[in-house]
Amino acid sequence: MYNTWPLILIMVCLMIVIFIIFKKFPALAVLDVENIPEEKEQQIKERIIKSRIKRKFTNLDRLFGSLSSFFASVYNKVWSKLEDFKKRQEKIIDKESMSENSEGEQIKILFSQTESLVKDYKLNEAEQKLIEIISIDDKNLNAFSELGELYHEEGKLQEAKQTLLYALKLAEIENIKVEQSKINYNLALIAKDFNDVDGAILYLLKALDIDSNNPRYLDLMLDLCIIKKDHSLAEEYLDRIKEVNPENQNIIKWEEEIGNLPK
Repeated sequence: MYNTWPLILIMVCLMIVIFIIFKKFPALAVLDVENIPEEKEQQIKERIIKSRIKRKFTNLDRLFGSLSSFFASVYNKVWSKLEDFKKRQEKIIDKESMSENSEGEQIKILFSQTESLVKDYKLNEAEQKLIEIISIDDKNLNAFSELGELYHEEGKLQEAKQTLLYALKLAEIENIKVEQSKINYNLALIAKDFNDVDGAILYLLKALDIDSNNPRYLDLMLDLCIIKKDHSLAEEYLDRIKEVNPENQNIIKWEEEIGNLPK
């Protein structure tokens, strides 16, 4: 019995210690290390260092972004100036080579260049060549006539009409009948695009008065008669087309369209 008392005493002490630990455990679990001055100071230092590093990288990103935009802008400006310089040099070379020729030779070269540009469908450049011709010879009928047709091709109807009307005056002054009929035909096409059927017919009558059997003129006149729903006049021009161009593949179509017109 005497030997068991130390053991019982040890067990009681152990139970008291365990009881104290469990009682204090919640306090230990919620202990905030940040409130410990040393720990808090260390964490603040770490946050400051991380913040500084982050700002440095952000500033570097901004710097490289700004530099990239700057160099891209400089590159574009330099390239643009080089292109402008190249174009100016080409113009200077063209003018120097042109100045060595007479005005007639210059105009001949410009017309040849215009023809090539139109074939390549570089209409703006072709327009500039024709304007150069007009700057050399402000009464050049062919230049005004071609310029009017070029404007029509580009859909610039008002510019085309005004240019061709001036060309028509030049043709009348010079009394060049072939050009008069051609210009009147082109004016008729423009009037048709303006939905001015009566105006188109008037221009076309002038063209046919000079070149009465021109197949293109007759075809357009027949189309205009059908649009105008003029049965008798349409039949008249269909008969003329059959005489001039009996192999015209549109004859059957025109006959059907005329048959549907009111008499």
